[in-house]
Amino acid sequence: MTPLPFKALSITEHQQKTPLTLLDYVEPELAEGEILIEAVAVAQNPTDWKSIDTGRNILSLPWVVGGDVAGTVFKLGPGVTGFEIGDRVISFAERKTARHSAFQTYPIGDISRTVKLPESYTFEQGATIPLAFVTAGAGLEAALGVRLPAPPADLPAANKGEPLLVWGGSSSVGAFTIQLAKASGYTVISTASPKNHAYVKSLGASDVFDYHDSDVVSKIRAAAGDKLALVYDSISENGSIEASVASVTAPAGIVAVILAPNPEQSTDKVKVVQTGARVASEDPQVGRTVYGMLEALLEKYALVPNPVRLMPGGLLGINEGLQLMRAGKVSGEKLVYRVRDTAF
Repeated sequence: MTPLPFKALSITEHQQKTPLTLLDYVEPELAEGEILIEAVAVAQNPTDWKSIDTGRNILSLPWVVGGDVAGTVFKLGPGVTGFEIGDRVISFAERKTARHSAFQTYPIGDISRTVKLPESYTFEQGATIPLAFVTAGAGLEAALGVRLPAPPADLPAANKGEPLLVWGGSSSVGAFTIQLAKASGYTVISTASPKNHAYVKSLGASDVFDYHDSDVVSKIRAAAGDKLALVYDSISENGSIEASVASVTAPAGIVAVILAPNPEQSTDKVKVVQTGARVASEDPQVGRTVYGMLEALLEKYALVPNPVRLMPGGLLGINEGLQLMRAGKVSGEKLVYRVRDTAF
């Protein structure tokens, strides 16, 4: 197969309003514990368009965004063990430099944030997993105190008889949170649009409620009984935090959120705690647990990836996807791009 050119979909101005363009770059040097990945498929997340539009986390220009990549190992950095050239992998791109971001032909991957992708998953499916899965796992483990089963423990764990609410179960993060909570022995309650109820139940939710329903909180409380103490709000805007807090039925509870909450959203009874994938990088123990769980679920072919919406145009097609996300037109699916579909 013809080698890919070194090209990156690049941001060239702060709060850029024009489409992103492809820029050349030279093959980067690798540091200890890094690999160079030949990207096969990349996936899009809300944080991508938000970074472009606000300039948040853009440290220099030109810059590259993108947190999800699936591909093959192209080159090994110093001290790398456990990976070989040609291995199929998925990686959560660190985004600490432009070269450590996903939307390019050869992103740098940190081996602590990279796992092998079994042949049973396509690259397109694999690209839907890293950022959302790690966000889900880190929030459960670090914010809610859920103890994810440590491989090679049996999966799923025995049912604890305790409910856990996932607000926004058809979102990328919500879908993985349901699966992880179920695997950890919780009875999962969730919310979603009616069109996504069957999908959310297929992931492991016992009850699913329409978040548009004016009585949704009452229905959740009735289904949960008096033991609902843990809530993962994978939406964290447009009133979902307040509804999540109101859904707690236990004497005390925690709501994990993925966007910064306002201090007044916590109550005497319920603590609102921000979480995110960064927690798995900041706390090595959480990272080992979450990525270990990811490896175990992939090996058992027990992880359901997000539904793939394959977009045309490769890396350049991401511009269309950014517009779809800005307009709120993506629901219950992940926008994925094949890198070799790019018109270089």
